Amino acid sequence: MNDNSGDEPLTSKIMADVKWMGDLSAAMPFSAAAKHVLSLRLRAVAERLPLALHHADENREYVHQLRVSTRRAGAAVRIFAECLATKSQRKVKRSLKRIRRAAGASRDWDVFQEMIAGRMAKATAPQKPAFDFLLGLGQGQRAAAQVHLAELTDLVDDDFATTVSDALASLDETPVHETFRSRAIPLMTNLLRELDEAAALDLNDYEKLHQVRILGKQLRYAMEIFAGCFEEGFRETTYPAVEEMQEILGDANDSHVALQRLQEIRTRLEMTQPKAWPRYRTGIQALQRAHQRRLPEKRAEFLTWWTTWQSSGMEKQFEAMLRSI
Repeated sequence: MNDNSGDEPLTSKIMADVKWMGDLSAAMPFSAAAKHVLSLRLRAVAERLPLALHHADENREYVHQLRVSTRRAGAAVRIFAECLATKSQRKVKRSLKRIRRAAGASRDWDVFQEMIAGRMAKATAPQKPAFDFLLGLGQGQRAAAQVHLAELTDLVDDDFATTVSDALASLDETPVHETFRSRAIPLMTNLLRELDEAAALDLNDYEKLHQVRILGKQLRYAMEIFAGCFEEGFRETTYPAVEEMQEILGDANDSHVALQRLQEIRTRLEMTQPKAWPRYRTGIQALQRAHQRRLPEKRAEFLTWWTTWQSSGMEKQFEAMLRSI
């Protein structure tokens, strides 16, 4: 899923500021890097909150961008955890988790509606009643999720801003004198090892495939932070490969979530509206079959990607880059 923003000047500015941390040098103090990265990542969340809360109907990407910003901020907090005072770290993690979950609920219904709308043009006459029903249901559920997200308004002004300020101030109290380079090597090496181990498991078990997706995200966001430690070609070669993996696993996750949601809707209809269920059966079952096919297809696509990643030498090149920084 694309992280690029819409037309709003503020959003474009934020996106340009926070994706890459290439202005960090390998030799700079780790504490200085922590203050720079955490400042940008956490303030990006604060700046995106009003857009997602009050302007989501103008551009639904605002909610998606907010969720992405919380993930990037969360990755930064994990990487620089020891630089933060324990109390500040706990408060930041709690706030980010709360915002991410609320934004995620709203965004998941956006994806659900997009999925239905994308299939509407090719829907058969027997399928259309279900598609119309699901679009209406998705809109209602999305509106309810957006109300819950709006309950976070208090974080926009005082609570979250104070949490961010306190966290950044605590960085000065716990200086770490090692270099940015010295921390990049073990952290990135460990992420690669964990990804290797997870990908070697039985990925027919969706939970194990999902764990690969989580580790891939952590690797991707860490690469964005440590980009300044690598040679120029890093952004054009290794990173796009990892990004491609994330796209594949993101599609698999969308199908997994869709299957769960469709089954819940189907069960509820069969139990509470047994007379109406036959009207919707054809369309809902068609969607279930489509995602039941798509999920193993995406799993197979990931396995092809993984084989290519290993056989092409890309992984070894990445490891060599780590040893050279």
